[in-house]
Amino acid sequence: MKYTAKLTVILVFTLCAFGAFFKIAYRGRTESVYSTQASVTPTPLPANSTSNTVAANTTKPVTGGDTIPATFTLAKDSQSEYGEAAFNHDNHAFKNYSADGKSVMGCVECHHTDQPKSALKPPDVTSQRDVVLTLDVFKTTSQKVSECRSCHFQDGNVPEGKTMPTATYTDGGKTTTKDMNNQLAFHINCNTCHDAAFKLRPELKCKPGFATSKDCSTCHKTTN
Repeated sequence: MKYTAKLTVILVFTLCAFGAFFKIAYRGRTESVYSTQASVTPTPLPANSTSNTVAANTTKPVTGGDTIPATFTLAKDSQSEYGEAAFNHDNHAFKNYSADGKSVMGCVECHHTDQPKSALKPPDVTSQRDVVLTLDVFKTTSQKVSECRSCHFQDGNVPEGKTMPTATYTDGGKTTTKDMNNQLAFHINCNTCHDAAFKLRPELKCKPGFATSKDCSTCHKTTN
């Protein structure tokens, strides 16, 4: 009887020891797997792309060796109290980003000087190209696309020999003329389109990153 009791105690102790050993071994293996996974940073591919496509944050190559930036910061030395604003050129230039969301916007929606003078619409008055700028035109011409700052300067930073463009408008029967500086030009171009899109598609308000003229902090990010 005593022999049986001792044998039972030894058997239980052995089973417990084996159980503890396997538990420790399994936990060590699991922690090792989690540690390995945590040390690896996955690099997701852009939407609708394969491993052979250009990453979304690089430049988009076109014929002739020129490139089109996919993303960039608008006015890096901005004087705005709200900070700089990021801009995704790839989305705005190649996806259905028209106000109604049904078509791709034309280049001249932003690059308004890159079209013949006969095609200009008020308040635009400056023409720097004999044909309307398109992607095909960009591929086949050596003429560079002007940056906004080449005409729309910052207040107090107008280069010698240059003149700040102005805009004249009537509001409530009163005619007002304003300097079309860099900040105002950006706001008119961006806000007009975004407000029109929101009016046609109110559901855009729920889309991360979308902003109207009243949502300053969505686009502007302070650096301090």
